[in-house]
Amino acid sequence: MRNLLLSALILASAFQAALGQIVEGQWTYIIENGGATITGSIATGAVTIPSVLGGVAVKKVGNGSTPIFGTGNTSVTSVVIPSSVTSIGGSAFENCTSLASTTIGTGVTSIGSYAFRYCRQLTSVTIGNSVTSIGSFAFYSCSSLTSVIIPSSVTSIATNAFYSCSSLTSVTIGNSVTSIGNSAFYSCSSLTSVIIPSSVTSIGDNAFSYCTRLVNVYLPARFASTYINFGLTASQANFGIMLTVSCNSSQGTTLANPNKLPYETGESVVVTATPNAGYLFSNWTGASTATTSSVTLTMDATKSVTAIFTQDGGDADGDGLTNYQESITYGTNPNVAETTSPVAGLYLATQMQAMAIGDLVLTKNVGGTFTLNYDIEQSTDLQTWTTYAPLSLPLTGLPTDKAFVRIKAKQ
Repeated sequence: MRNLLLSALILASAFQAALGQIVEGQWTYIIENGGATITGSIATGAVTIPSVLGGVAVKKVGNGSTPIFGTGNTSVTSVVIPSSVTSIGGSAFENCTSLASTTIGTGVTSIGSYAFRYCRQLTSVTIGNSVTSIGSFAFYSCSSLTSVIIPSSVTSIATNAFYSCSSLTSVTIGNSVTSIGNSAFYSCSSLTSVIIPSSVTSIGDNAFSYCTRLVNVYLPARFASTYINFGLTASQANFGIMLTVSCNSSQGTTLANPNKLPYETGESVVVTATPNAGYLFSNWTGASTATTSSVTLTMDATKSVTAIFTQDGGDADGDGLTNYQESITYGTNPNVAETTSPVAGLYLATQMQAMAIGDLVLTKNVGGTFTLNYDIEQSTDLQTWTTYAPLSLPLTGLPTDKAFVRIKAKQ
């Protein structure tokens, strides 16, 4: 029997080698197309997919047909996919019955067919902003999944992608999706509302059939004569006019007034753009090209507008630094001139992080306790400082058999 087992192991090893399989720790992988593809794993519990194996970046998880943790795995509870990965292969995590959450890295562009099928404990999934396609049956029968945000990078949702996800109550579909496949949300019996963006040009048959709690589906007007094919009734289908207002959130904010869904034909909406410190409003793009930060739109069709902001290149205080530099780079007041030459005496954020505050020596009190006395100071230019408030902080758990201890600044 021992010889038979040894022979079997030798044969398995030879077969694995013939396929180009490499084993490293808990991971089995192959090298293809300049990257590593993970084909198997014995990892358990909370799993983080490695970003490098054998000195090569991991580019793909799953070989397209076999679950990497084996069929019917019950030991993996969560999976984090690093940004090095660009593709999740078909059936990669299929039937991981204890998998409760997964975070899909920002490098992933495609989620393969059957990738998470039958992951019935999966309650949370974060889809990265680079994913462009969600394969057929990708989240089929993920019956504990409660909410899904499909980012604007996604352009296609394939057939049966979320078929029977029965705990799913809300779906947010990004503004770049152009197609939704047959039975994509079939039998999502807890789903109550869906907004189909105007970018969608095709919806497959029975996409929302047997979504028994679905009250409102907001659809572009082009589907007014075909909505019944999607498994919708007249009372569920709404063809209101939609408005999308967007901007770069690091540069400013936008507001629509009134902000509601849907808008009535002919209704007026005021959209306003407000730049963040260091930026100026430039213009709108899309349904309006106005150069005023506030503009009124007449909702006679579904519309989309984007606010464009630019860096504030002015120098309000005449000190040689632009308002953007003072507000964003140095954190100084752009309306108060610096007292020294333009950049001298100012610190970048990276320099501030490296500044040390020195050692603070504490004297032991009667009874063996210590008290740290210090001042909080304030400044508008990082040069002149005034006391904001003196504070005393009692410290416990320090060595009482020593006369002095110190707090050392850590860089």
